[in-house]
Amino acid sequence: MIYKEKKKIALMSVFFNLTLFLIKLSAGLVSNSASLIADAIHSLSDLAAAISVYAGITIANMKSKEFPYGLYKVENIVAIISSFAIFLAGYEIAKHSLFGGTEERITNLPVALGAIVLTLILTLLFSLYEKKKGEELNSPSLIADAEHVKTDMFSAIVVLVGVIANYAGYPWIEKIAVAIVVLLIFHAGFEILLESLKVLLDASIDRETLEKVKSIMLEFPEVAGIKSISGRNSGSYKFIEAEIYVDCDSLEEAHEIIDAIEQKVKKEVPFVEKVIIHPEPYEPEKQVIAIPLDSEDKVCEGFGKCDFILVAVIDKKKRLIENTKLYVNPVKNMEKGRGIELVEFLKSKGVTCIILPKPPSHRGVLYAMAENRIKLAVVGEVENPYDFLNDLISRGLKCQSPLLFLREEAGGNE
Repeated sequence: MIYKEKKKIALMSVFFNLTLFLIKLSAGLVSNSASLIADAIHSLSDLAAAISVYAGITIANMKSKEFPYGLYKVENIVAIISSFAIFLAGYEIAKHSLFGGTEERITNLPVALGAIVLTLILTLLFSLYEKKKGEELNSPSLIADAEHVKTDMFSAIVVLVGVIANYAGYPWIEKIAVAIVVLLIFHAGFEILLESLKVLLDASIDRETLEKVKSIMLEFPEVAGIKSISGRNSGSYKFIEAEIYVDCDSLEEAHEIIDAIEQKVKKEVPFVEKVIIHPEPYEPEKQVIAIPLDSEDKVCEGFGKCDFILVAVIDKKKRLIENTKLYVNPVKNMEKGRGIELVEFLKSKGVTCIILPKPPSHRGVLYAMAENRIKLAVVGEVENPYDFLNDLISRGLKCQSPLLFLREEAGGNE
């Protein structure tokens, strides 16, 4: 859809520049205006540039074995060609108006003025329309062509000032106007050239886009951090590449998370063609474990109904328990939602894994744990939780995503 819209507008630009050429040439011949005839010749360069834009957009979306990523950068090459066409237009205007010979005497002033005013209005309207559509479609070639079309408006102003000034007997006014307009033309050409070269040299995309992509990635609870992120433009499209730390229990789960991230980035960030994500395993240096206890310091089965919660901070690298703290269960006397509220409480204490004799009976507790990025370890009966912690240092503990227990439950029911 975007591709067809681009082609349609580019083809409109071809016919528009052809129309301008015919209007200027006809009026120049009728009024004997050398300025109008020269401006008509200048419009031929606009026509050539418009044709190159149309060809560039057509080629840009072609893919082949030799170019599996498409030819999107052809648009930027076309934009560079347009920038040089703008430089050439500025040079032609300066050469003709500043360094030209004697002015031709105008024989039909109304025709000359009418043609100039008409082309001035048409050029302004079409350049604004094409630039707006180019920004909507994120097409650098259409934006560049809009700027190129605008040079016709500048040249029309120069010709208008020149015709009136010469008719009134003040040719020096024309030279001042030409100098100002030529500077504006070269500035527009330089901006287009610079932006296109950045894309061809794979300069990074803007920081605002990268920050938006990062925020989308971090919305996923399984994404523990972003190691690196970069991006580049290619024609109208953006290519994103990132390395992220994924806190999950299997390669299959990591791929599911990455696919979900890619889909959301493409949905929320315009003109993203591809998102390449490299997952890195997340291994925190410290593990914060929670063990629910009853009044006799034994691990209790009723997660939300337990009397106390033992929280231990373990340094996995040094293999030692940094500290332990015993909390009174703050939600024990609640009538409903005890387990979910207790998960929220443990999250506030930095807990990353909860140890239980068996999985919670309430599915909402497992979902709450997953949402808060708290894992679960089912270890069966534990006689002494403090001895268990010491043993944990030597043999390690595998904490798993609580969603795995939901899948096991679903598989058992089928």
